[in-house]
Amino acid sequence: MAVSLSACVSGGGGAPNSSSGTSAQPANSPTANASTPITGSSFTTANALVTPGAGTGQTYYVSTTGSNSNNGLSPQAPFQTIQQAVNTVGPGGTIEVMAGNYAGGIVFGTVGTATAWITLEPYQNQAVVIDGGSAMNDLFFTSATNAPAYWIVKGFTIRSALQYAVQIDTPDVKIVDNNIYYSDYSIVKLVSTAHNIVIWGNQIHDNNHSSAQAAVSKAVDMVGAVNVLVAYNNVYNISFIGLYCKGNATDITFEDNTLNNIGSRGIMLGESTGVQFLQPGKTYESYNSIIKNNVITNDQSACLSESSSYNAEIYNNSCYNVAISRHGAIFISNESALGQAGTNVYVRNNVVYDSSSLPMVVIAPHAMTDYTTLHINHNMYYDTAGVTFEWDDKSIYNMAFNTWQQTTGLELNTIVADPLYANITPVGAIMPSVTGNTLLSVSANSPAINAGIVLPSVTHDINGIARPTSGSYDLGAYQSAP
Repeated sequence: MAVSLSACVSGGGGAPNSSSGTSAQPANSPTANASTPITGSSFTTANALVTPGAGTGQTYYVSTTGSNSNNGLSPQAPFQTIQQAVNTVGPGGTIEVMAGNYAGGIVFGTVGTATAWITLEPYQNQAVVIDGGSAMNDLFFTSATNAPAYWIVKGFTIRSALQYAVQIDTPDVKIVDNNIYYSDYSIVKLVSTAHNIVIWGNQIHDNNHSSAQAAVSKAVDMVGAVNVLVAYNNVYNISFIGLYCKGNATDITFEDNTLNNIGSRGIMLGESTGVQFLQPGKTYESYNSIIKNNVITNDQSACLSESSSYNAEIYNNSCYNVAISRHGAIFISNESALGQAGTNVYVRNNVVYDSSSLPMVVIAPHAMTDYTTLHINHNMYYDTAGVTFEWDDKSIYNMAFNTWQQTTGLELNTIVADPLYANITPVGAIMPSVTGNTLLSVSANSPAINAGIVLPSVTHDINGIARPTSGSYDLGAYQSAP
């Protein structure tokens, strides 16, 4: 399925007042069309896993019963360690790892080329565990010159590191279809030199909850990364934030992921980064990034969150039982160390079913540079305790939906109704099929069907079903079949 993530935002729903107190007519009628260019990642679901020239070079083999004095060129003469194979392989090469447990602490200094990617995978799909033990990282992609790595790693169990299970400091790395868990810090870490990264189809779960760093551990933690696609991952049992990007992160896409049992916010664009880690002249925490077609359940804080971001899209996500203990289901904030407020924030076609007494939407103090660039509309909310809203700058607290619409000019096309979720049971450790996820799908008579607006940035649903090019989208992560 070919899905372009480069698109132009469509729709309205701006708030009538800026943070400076000026006013503007809200653009939130059904025919409004307030547009701003937003790209997200340049990767698509059609090209994300493409690795040109992979398999054209020499194949090396690794076995727990091998020897690093072997040449590694056959299953009968394998290396003993993955590190030896990584040090030996060349562009276009493949490393086939036979069943067993192997030491982590693997450093990827060897590089492929743009036309000859290197592959690391289990031999004949055998069960292979990479265990970090006392190592800082299981897998560490690094280069003194920040040269592109051109590596794809797929099909492993990767566990137990004192810092990060996977740390990526170099461009052009793809982490695909792995089971990654139990690190003391965040499980997958990307830094500002990590460009053109794909995190796809992994189970990412269970950080070390007894670690001193557990309170700030994330499933995927990126600071300053550029052009990253995080898609089709199953994320669960994370003590802090599920997926997030900050520190001038640019062109990031979080799509088609399933998250459950998250200790703080589910998916977040922006947050707070030390000034020393920001790029010169760049003040926003994230740029041109999108959260779409994700399913989030049992989240202690907001399922969808934005802070201090420029051009942020939050579209067609489905949430259930979120904001259990703090904030609200949707949280718009300013947490920047520079005090940089957000600009051009779009929240549309989302479905949130909540059962807490906390607000559905919270707009924290000084969240926007200009509140006319905040567009929240065409969503569906339901809370068994009643749907309320909070906007600190306007001294709005515990405000009912109708009054919220009249007072703010936001959400004029939003619906308060039970979405009639057909399945609210999380998948846990069972990886949902890329084409068969049903968590938070809706019943045939759901009011979410045909209730959304067309968004050019969202061309398919979480199962790859095409969104219509005219008429109405379904709200949430699923599109009913035509």
